[in-house]
Amino acid sequence: MDKRQINQLNMYDAVEQVLNAPANTAIWSGNPAMSTAVGTFMGHLSAINANDTVQKTSSAGTTQTKDAAQLAMAKAAVKACNAGRAYATIAGNTVLFDQMSHTVTEITGAADTDADDICQNIHDNLNPYIALMGTGGYGATATTQTALQNLINTYSGMIGKTAAVKAIVADATLTLEQHFTAENAILKNSLDTLLEQYEVPNASFYNQYHSARVIHDIGHRKTVILEGFIYNAAGHALSSALVELTGDAKHHKTTDATGHYKFTRLHPGTYTITVSRTGYATQTKTIVVKENGTVDTDFTLVAATGSTPTGGGTTTGTTPPATS
Repeated sequence: MDKRQINQLNMYDAVEQVLNAPANTAIWSGNPAMSTAVGTFMGHLSAINANDTVQKTSSAGTTQTKDAAQLAMAKAAVKACNAGRAYATIAGNTVLFDQMSHTVTEITGAADTDADDICQNIHDNLNPYIALMGTGGYGATATTQTALQNLINTYSGMIGKTAAVKAIVADATLTLEQHFTAENAILKNSLDTLLEQYEVPNASFYNQYHSARVIHDIGHRKTVILEGFIYNAAGHALSSALVELTGDAKHHKTTDATGHYKFTRLHPGTYTITVSRTGYATQTKTIVVKENGTVDTDFTLVAATGSTPTGGGTTTGTTPPATS
């Protein structure tokens, strides 16, 4: 990704945060035209992130070791397993549930050619259900499947398929530019024009959007990731928990069906993560991030005194597989 694209992507991220702010979502979500435009915008943004990941990991070559590529693939595959097990539990699909019983340790401990086969089987076994899962909020979509396939291809290339790796990089670079072009078009031709109707009745939303639409010459990408899982006292994943990030950046996320949350493209700094859900005591942790990388932080929520946890989504009946 070049400097121009990085600056554009930082702008897209700012727009995403404005659109996803709960108060703003309540304003536009009932508008069919806005909902379609926002959905298209988010789809291109997800595709940009997926292709950027494969472009970076594939082209690293001399700097990224095979073990690092294997770990990245294994983590993505196990996240797919988490989503698959949650869906299988609700759907009563015992075959799929058993097919999703893999861990990061199992994959990274397998022989080179077996590790990518395990991940490929996870990807392929999940594919027939991905359309239903994507609309059901399980945390696995066509985009995450593409990202997983890219990571599998990257790892496979590192165990003897140099030409394939070069082809993946070339394809990711081309695809990235196509999505940037499409993203700019949806902003200019749809979202910018649709936002005009909110100038008077919802001036705060209107002004936030246009402030976010400015491209700043930052020249570097935010590369800190904060993520983790939210559990209840029984060790089951909690969906629909509100995860709020404050400090050097302000964001809001809601956990998916596997209890997972993820904040991406942050700068090193000090962050406070607050987790809340109906019927549970709110928890807060402060994290100091000194360098780029991924910080995993899990929470176990306990029932509030005198309260029976209700609402706010569902509690899955299974615990996400261990990630180490």
